Amino acid sequence: MAASYAHATAPLRRLADRYVVRAALAIANGEPVPEVVTQAFETLPPVMARADAIGGRIDRAVIDLAETAVLHGREGEVFAAVIVDADAHGARIQLSDLAVLTSVKTEGKPGEAISVRLVAADTAARTLQFERVS
Repeated sequence: MAASYAHATAPLRRLADRYVVRAALAIANGEPVPEVVTQAFETLPPVMARADAIGGRIDRAVIDLAETAVLHGREGEVFAAVIVDADAHGARIQLSDLAVLTSVKTEGKPGEAISVRLVAADTAARTLQFERVS
């Protein structure tokens, strides 16, 4: 990338780690854990859980965008796939030749090989639509 930018990896995780390190240092040195650290331990779990949830949604959105970008313009093509999970709403499939995990409205059992046709790859909405052909 030619642009300059600042990058900070997992700043909230480092915040939590800061309190753990302070507590560990106090205990290792035979000192009481500072009150500010004790208070943080009471408030950090919900903050960290929310941050992890947001991070998971961001990860999923990035993967969805990458999958739609890879398949954009390939509408109408048929792909080999394997059902990895199924429920009353349809099946979760893994395309055999591409790193794409998506859903299709069909019945089947995990491990079953099927063929699907790409109906739509919408990069703006980050959605894929497949239909089962066999």
